[in-house]
Amino acid sequence: MRHTLNAIARLLLCAAGFVMSIYGSVQLNALKSPSFGDLLGESSFWVAAVGGLMTALAFEAMRRAQVPAPATQPAAPTAPEETEETAPEETAVPPVASVPTEPERDERPAEDGDKLSLVEVVGLAAGGVVGSGWLLAVPGLHESLGGAAFLGWAAGGVLMLTIAVVMVEFGLISQRTGGLLFHPHDAFGPLVVIILAASLWISYAINPAAQAAAAVDRLAEIVPSLAGEGGLTRIGSVLAVAVTTAIIAFVLLPRRLVLRTNAALTLVKIAIPVVLVACLAFAAPAPLSDSGPAPGPTSTGVLSALITSGVIYAYIGFQAPLDVTGEIRGGRRDVARRVRWAVYGTVVGSFLLYSALQLVYAEHMAASGAEHGTSYALLTDEATLLGAPLDWLVLLVRIAAIIAPIGSGIVFTYALSREVYTLSAERYVPSGLHEQRASRLPGRTTDSFWLILLVNLVLALVVLVAVGGDWQTLAVLNTIPILILYAVTCVVLAVRSELLGTGLQQLLPVAAYAAFIVIALVVNESAWDRVWKGVAVIGWGSLVLLVLPWLHHLRVPGLGWYDAKNHGARLFSRDPANRPFVVLALYLVALTLLSAVRHRIDDDSVWSVWSLRALVVIVASGAFMLLVGAGRRYLRQTRLTTTPR
Repeated sequence: MRHTLNAIARLLLCAAGFVMSIYGSVQLNALKSPSFGDLLGESSFWVAAVGGLMTALAFEAMRRAQVPAPATQPAAPTAPEETEETAPEETAVPPVASVPTEPERDERPAEDGDKLSLVEVVGLAAGGVVGSGWLLAVPGLHESLGGAAFLGWAAGGVLMLTIAVVMVEFGLISQRTGGLLFHPHDAFGPLVVIILAASLWISYAINPAAQAAAAVDRLAEIVPSLAGEGGLTRIGSVLAVAVTTAIIAFVLLPRRLVLRTNAALTLVKIAIPVVLVACLAFAAPAPLSDSGPAPGPTSTGVLSALITSGVIYAYIGFQAPLDVTGEIRGGRRDVARRVRWAVYGTVVGSFLLYSALQLVYAEHMAASGAEHGTSYALLTDEATLLGAPLDWLVLLVRIAAIIAPIGSGIVFTYALSREVYTLSAERYVPSGLHEQRASRLPGRTTDSFWLILLVNLVLALVVLVAVGGDWQTLAVLNTIPILILYAVTCVVLAVRSELLGTGLQQLLPVAAYAAFIVIALVVNESAWDRVWKGVAVIGWGSLVLLVLPWLHHLRVPGLGWYDAKNHGARLFSRDPANRPFVVLALYLVALTLLSAVRHRIDDDSVWSVWSLRALVVIVASGAFMLLVGAGRRYLRQTRLTTTPR
């Protein structure tokens, strides 16, 4: 336990130093041409300097704490390592096969000796879904749709269930950790995976920051100084940074402890909303003080409310078991049964829970005349059950408002560490991120995740500071990239449809096409300022993953450690992976432009709105067919095996 606490302390020290450096640099940037003497007299200069020193010391402490793991057996002879100059010509056989059968392809990290039980798999699926969504999306949806808010949850539930069926049934054909990224690799090649890796990494890394911001926002009901009308205050932002750091640091604890703690948190954060629904359904609402008539909805668009109100955000996370399929206990049938129970049960259960919460919330909002955005705790505080106040329930709701987001952040952090580990093993990112080192942390003989978690922490804190802790912006940056990942997964199923079995599985390509089209419509109906931000972070992330290996190939000083494969060189050759990459990139640009057009159309112009929706369907259908064709062409040219394990 001492070593665990030391590791967490080092991570916290590094995060604190990093935040101090950013804060001091931002404050100094406001000065106009300061002299050296002026800098020495500025407290911000010393904050940045001390923060940089703390970060350097923490890095050095973490480096000293990790020593190379002793070799247990001589390495097997391997072929000479390929040079990056020849990468474009080596696409005849992709580096990742559809079904890895070689004994050296152990995709589980070395410390994962025990596999996941059904309870732990359900904890990952339900724990990832039930976070801050029910706290903030229910009031947001009520504000947008009023009495029609139930339709929002129904539409989102049908879409998410369709996507879940496509992802689960195809993912179970080849059960492997990292399948969300490497099934697209098998179908399209490495360039499309670059886009999807950026989408998944950004979405998953932002999630802990979004959950921390939501937890602090709910805590502000007790401590008003944490948030104001414009969002989190400076104190609230600092606390959100601390909570984000704690969420990511928690995953450093022994794996079994993390999974069991998450399962327990999941049980609690499901039980409290269920109790809340049961009590509010029979409780008598009371008018809030100084409240007028109940406000009406601000919008009538169900599709537009799915993202802007946080409905999709409240559903995402069910795919966590698919991130770690290779770690689940049992044979193929047992793994399939556990994943289906976890994912399908989570999507259906969350729809029932969210719908029930929406109904009781709407009833109490109408009776109390409360303003838009009123929280559950305030509504519950004014209600009575059989003439008795519900003070105890208010306390439970406030507890759930804090632990539910934190629990969801833990799930995304755990899943992302596994995805990045697999990306590093295939050299999409530096190989040092998966290098096994001897560990003194209890429950682990080797460890490589501390560096992955540190990178994720830096990314999460940068985004959190950049948006000022605004939950809605964080939720959108979390939602748009993951929807793109869902959409491409639907295309992958259509490309590899020959792997499907008989019977109902033959209908999956139809479901995949329908989900792809609906995702396009949902994105198009969302607010323009949120769509372009979501697509922009995907673009920037993809550019970074493409450019850094190229700079390493050019031997740019300081990038000797970034030994990822230079997949960007493929763009300058007749590589079969180019076509699906170009089609996907152009589709994302077209989707963004169509969203800009939707932003300029008045909702009252019914003909214009529906004409644009028809155009979106045509563009999405064309992109779907082009991607399927490009994927099958890639398979023919690379002669990839299609025999499932």
